[in-house]
Amino acid sequence: MRQLDQPIVILGAARSGTTLVAEIIARHPDVAYWVEPKYVWRFGKPLAPDDIRLASEASPRVAQYIRRAFSKYMQRRGKSRFMEKTPSNCFRVAFVHAVLPDVRFLHIVRDGRDVARSAAKRWTETPVDPSAIWRRLTSFEMPIRDLPYYAVDKLRVVLGRKTAGGRTFVWGPKFRGIREVKTREGVEATCAIQWRESVRATREGLAAVPSHQQLTVRFEDLVNDPTPNLVRILDFLGLSRSDEVLDYASEVIESTAASRWKNEGPGTVFEPHLQPLLSELGYV
Repeated sequence: MRQLDQPIVILGAARSGTTLVAEIIARHPDVAYWVEPKYVWRFGKPLAPDDIRLASEASPRVAQYIRRAFSKYMQRRGKSRFMEKTPSNCFRVAFVHAVLPDVRFLHIVRDGRDVARSAAKRWTETPVDPSAIWRRLTSFEMPIRDLPYYAVDKLRVVLGRKTAGGRTFVWGPKFRGIREVKTREGVEATCAIQWRESVRATREGLAAVPSHQQLTVRFEDLVNDPTPNLVRILDFLGLSRSDEVLDYASEVIESTAASRWKNEGPGTVFEPHLQPLLSELGYV
């Protein structure tokens, strides 16, 4: 089996932002990109109410299962480097680091005012995507022994969106108590809190990771000046500079993707939950 050396894990509370970055890097000829293998990360804990996992949970059995799944995926695609992007990893950085000791973390930070607005639309407007379910089944992401749990969980999600006004449905990274927060605060405020808690947890987790294994990039800097930022990312990841990556980036990156919240007016529901973290990150 091919050795899993310096696997790449992309972190970020902004799903659309991290997806864009991951899809660009995935154009590199050496990279095998697995789109959100969240059930692999949940191995041994299928009924967890949130996405938090501690380093102490990375038992030899759990770590071996996850590493083997990633190695097999990389081998099937004939690549030399593995990369994945799972938003819920924001809440388990220490766990990921324990499973993948030589991991390279790429943390994409985006303005919470854009992230919260985008997430609110996902919670309320985006339909269930059958292709995502099929992708997970065909990529052997779900452990066979856990399939009954996930079948019930998926049914609960579908019904939760269609019944009781969607009160039981939550989308995206799950911090502890997210359902109670949604019931108390509503969807828009919960989306803002979700960004805040995701970014806080990521920063706290990365504080214990050696500096040479992590790089934080602002999404706004990337879309406003793609080439030097992508070269910096490739160098950090130990990937050769690739025309495929840079050419694809020039096709898909739009500078208008930054600070879209300015066109939608003040977010009176969002803002109280986003500060003071926005200021700490340099957003004004």
